[in-house]
Amino acid sequence: MRRKTSILLIILALFLASCNLPTGIEPETPESSETPSIDALGTAVELTAVARITELAGTVVVSATEIPASLPTETSNPTPTATPCTPIVTASTTANIRSGPDTVYQVVGSLPENGVAKIAGRNDANTWWYIEFAGGVGGYAWIAGSVVTASCVPDVVQVVAAPPTPQPTATEKVSLPPPVAGTPDLVADGMQWWPNPGKKNQPMSIQVKVTNNGSAPAGQFTVVWLSNQTEPGCSWTVSGLGVGESKNLDCEFTYTTQPAATSTFWITLFVDSNSQIAESNEGNNKRDAQIKVEP
Repeated sequence: MRRKTSILLIILALFLASCNLPTGIEPETPESSETPSIDALGTAVELTAVARITELAGTVVVSATEIPASLPTETSNPTPTATPCTPIVTASTTANIRSGPDTVYQVVGSLPENGVAKIAGRNDANTWWYIEFAGGVGGYAWIAGSVVTASCVPDVVQVVAAPPTPQPTATEKVSLPPPVAGTPDLVADGMQWWPNPGKKNQPMSIQVKVTNNGSAPAGQFTVVWLSNQTEPGCSWTVSGLGVGESKNLDCEFTYTTQPAATSTFWITLFVDSNSQIAESNEGNNKRDAQIKVEP
């Protein structure tokens, strides 16, 4: 720094010295038989400059001030802020909206497929959403998380307490008769018919007998008589049968099939054919027999 200042002072001094020289007067050149050397000339110039600087030192003050290079100005880019969004649920299918976070609560409405509702909270188990719904209590209701897709949900969602669980509706009590000890036992007790043998295209009188040999009365049951193996014949509905009680059931049946000669048909009696009565013995509810019919 000091070296730069010295050089500037020398240059300035030389400039001022040249300005003070008189114009139009050529300086006298001393006669010399020898041409001065370069070293001698340099020394003379240096001495003249030093003398002139010394003369002007009292009046000339040169100050050099370093100007710092200007630094580039940083341009600040503002950090973009995220646009806030609203937590919502979108229905994956038409979904029920309920008064509480469980299927035991009453249905108060529904959200159609792709329908949207704003989230206001959740249940403690994080399985149901508490949503804004005009048909709910206070404008809010519940929807199951399994039937919707949630979006824009913050890390913390308010937990809303479930309302009291609804009590089941009281149903009318039906008075039942007191249980009776023992079990009924219905028996296919017998079959008879007349005329015997029967005649084609002529009505035959059929009579069957049913008995309850169990230790408890039997309720309503059905009795079936088959005219030939599985072919239908007659049927009866019996309202009930007491312990040790028997009942005869009658009907008429006509065989219309044309036999070439006297024919034999297998007839069957079924008691409690629909298994309506729980019995102590189910093996005596059936009886088979043969009946002859002439042409």
